[in-house]
Amino acid sequence: MSRKITGMEFGIYLLLWIVLTFFLLYLIFDYHAPFVQQFVATLVVTGFTALPAYTSAKILVPKFLYHKKIKIFIALLLLIAIVNTMLTYLIAGAFYFSLSGKSIFRSIAIIQVVSLSFFIINCIVIAVSSAIQIIIDRFGMEQHLHEVENEKVSTELAFLRAQVNPHFLFNVLNTIYFQIQKENSEARNSVEKLSEMLRYQLYECTSDMIDISKELAYIENYVAVQQLRMETGTDLQLKIPSDIGTFKIAPLLILPLVENAFKYISNFKEPAHNKLYIDIHTEQDSQFVVKVLNTYNSLDHTGQMPHSNGLGLQNFERRLELLYPGKHTIVRKRTENTYETTLKIQYHD
Repeated sequence: MSRKITGMEFGIYLLLWIVLTFFLLYLIFDYHAPFVQQFVATLVVTGFTALPAYTSAKILVPKFLYHKKIKIFIALLLLIAIVNTMLTYLIAGAFYFSLSGKSIFRSIAIIQVVSLSFFIINCIVIAVSSAIQIIIDRFGMEQHLHEVENEKVSTELAFLRAQVNPHFLFNVLNTIYFQIQKENSEARNSVEKLSEMLRYQLYECTSDMIDISKELAYIENYVAVQQLRMETGTDLQLKIPSDIGTFKIAPLLILPLVENAFKYISNFKEPAHNKLYIDIHTEQDSQFVVKVLNTYNSLDHTGQMPHSNGLGLQNFERRLELLYPGKHTIVRKRTENTYETTLKIQYHD
């Protein structure tokens, strides 16, 4: 939730408590009793309304109302109002008696009137706080959709600006592919993989979501092309299970993690000491997991620190916030010579 929405919510609730406090004071004011004691007792009553207000707005509305469990939602609201009415009457009544010496239990009529008043007040506070939460959630959702739309437009504009060169390169690669002797299978295979990567970027990444199989095929091609420039003997491992599923994710979402690992992998003299492990799998509860680990040379101070907050990673984290708000986690671990990043995304089939 943005600071603007949080500030607006705080202001609305503050106004609500102020209005409620003075309304209660006006309702129960006794000209024959000290003002300070009555005002303090009123604040106690107002404070007790915070519990049902918070419970209804932050727990019951998102958990039951938004999931269309209307009957359970209403039943729990009434239960909270009744319980809080009893607590408020007992505690606020005892507090008022200790300050003024006047008991609110002195007649059945007073008990009925005060209890009914507290119950109505609790119901009003619950209804108002629930309505406030619904309005704020609606406003936040619209703001989020607006940000996503702006981000999408910016991305599409950048993509259109960059399309000329990739199209040209794509056509040139196809030409080079057919110029390579058929006997030179390694070169043809490398050009073919690079051509498939460009095809994916140009023609597949035009929708908001894409099949995970296509995204992972792109990652496999990317790793294969990157492997060409690495020394023989480098410990490079890519693990992707064949039964990973058929869900969709945002295109080119996990590439920055893999790309960054290749960028900052160590360059030890012994190739086997240079490690890059990529483990992509799913877990229970629709969790898509990408784990990337690479070695780096901690003694090399000539360049940027491994996995620093560059523009690429900032854009990566920004996309995650917009596309998977509250449904992703990123955990980073650094040792003396290794850097590991684990991304988890909650997806839907």
